[in-house]
Amino acid sequence: MEEIQQPQTVPEGAPRVADLAGIDLSDPTTYATGAPHAAFDLLRAAAPVAWNDEKKVGLRASEASSGLASPPSPGFWAVTEHALAHEVSRHPAVFSSYAGGVQLFNADELTLAGLRMMMLYMDPPDHSRLRRIISPAFSPRAVNALRASVSRHANEIADAIAGAGTVDLVTTVSKELPTRVLADLLGMPEADRHLIVEWSDAMIGFEDAELAGDPAAAVASFGAAVEYGKQVAADRRARPTDDIMSALANAEIDGERLSDDEFCMFWILLVIAGNETTRNSVSGSVITLQEHGLWESLAREGAPSPTAVDELVRLTSPVMQFRRTATQDAELGGQAIRAGDKVVLWYTAANRDPKVFADPHRPDLLRDPNPHLAFGTGPHFCLGTRLAKLEITEMLGALLTRYPRLRLDGDVKRITSSFIAGIEHLPVAL
Repeated sequence: MEEIQQPQTVPEGAPRVADLAGIDLSDPTTYATGAPHAAFDLLRAAAPVAWNDEKKVGLRASEASSGLASPPSPGFWAVTEHALAHEVSRHPAVFSSYAGGVQLFNADELTLAGLRMMMLYMDPPDHSRLRRIISPAFSPRAVNALRASVSRHANEIADAIAGAGTVDLVTTVSKELPTRVLADLLGMPEADRHLIVEWSDAMIGFEDAELAGDPAAAVASFGAAVEYGKQVAADRRARPTDDIMSALANAEIDGERLSDDEFCMFWILLVIAGNETTRNSVSGSVITLQEHGLWESLAREGAPSPTAVDELVRLTSPVMQFRRTATQDAELGGQAIRAGDKVVLWYTAANRDPKVFADPHRPDLLRDPNPHLAFGTGPHFCLGTRLAKLEITEMLGALLTRYPRLRLDGDVKRITSSFIAGIEHLPVAL
C-alpha cells in the first residue's frame, strides 16, 4: 500500500465536537471520571460523525525525548453511532488499520513501521493469514479446556482476600486473574508473572503519570517485552511444548516461519490484549453493579449469566476507541471523508446508541440480543472474546458467592487515558 498523507487542514463546514459537546475527545483528562456519556449522547444525536480538533502535537512535553512525540495532526472524525462504527469496521479496504495505525495519535514513521508487524495494525489479506495461525488457541474447544484452571485461579484469588476488611479490588483481584491465566497460556513461569502487569501498565498507561511514571517507561517496557519475547521464541523453537507460543514460534506462513520481530509483535499483542481488557471489565462490572444496586440481587443467583456478562461488558467498554485511516475519499454519515483523514470509532458511545439498545444507560442483565461492539466487529473482532467472558464470569461468580454484601468504600481512581476505560484503584469493603 502506498503511504497516505493526512490532510493538514480542517474539512470545511464540518460539525465540530467542541461546538456540539464542549469537550476535546483527544484530551486524556476528559475521561478522568469516566467516559463522557452525556457528551456522546449529544454528538450521536446531532452529528454522529463530527470533527475533533487536536490541540496538542503530543501528549506531554517530555515525549520528544522518549520517542513518543506525535507528528502533527489537525484532528480526526469521531464516530459515535453503532451502525456507522460497524460500517467502518466492515470495510478495511476503505478504512484501514495499516495506513496510519489504530492509535488515536499519529506515530512517527519508524514506530509505525514496527507496529505494522502486529496483527492489530494489519488489513486483509495479511491480517487474515496471521489470524489463522492464532485462532485455534481461542476456539470453543480450546477455551473450554481452560475452564477448570480459570475457575481454580478465580476461587484462589477470591479466597485470598477473605477477612481483609477493605481491599483495593484492582490490585488484589482484577489484575491477578488475567495475569495468571495469561501466564499459563503463554507458558511463563510463575516468577515472571509480574512482568505482564509491569509491561502492560507502562505501554497502555502512557497517558497516565501515576501508572507509567514517564513516557520513556513505555519505550523501555516495549523493549524489555521484545527481548523477553525473542528469548521465548528461541526456547520454543529449540524445545517445543504444547502452549500457544510454541505454535507461533514454529508456525509457517507461505512456507516461511515468523521472523523474531513478527513473533515478538504477536507476543506483545497477547500480553496487552489478554490483560488490560479483562481486568478492566472485572473492575468496571463491579462498579456498574454497585452503582445500580444490583450486586446483592445478583449474588443470590450465584454466577452471572451469559447475558449479564455481555451487558456488563457493553456498559464498561474497556477499549473506548480504535482509529482507522481513510484510504480514499468516502462518505460516512453524511460527511465527506478525505483520503488520509483519521476516523476514530468510539465503541463506548456506539454501545449506548438508543437506536440499538433500549434505555441504553441502564443495565439490563437479561438483555438479548446484545450486539455490543466492546470486542470490536469485522475482521478485527477480538479473538480472545470467549476467554475474556469466561474469566469475567468465573471471577465475578467467585466474588458474588463469597462476598454478597461487598460495597464500594472510597473513591474510584480511573486511569487517565483516551483509549482504555481503566480502573487504577477500586476500594471495596468485603
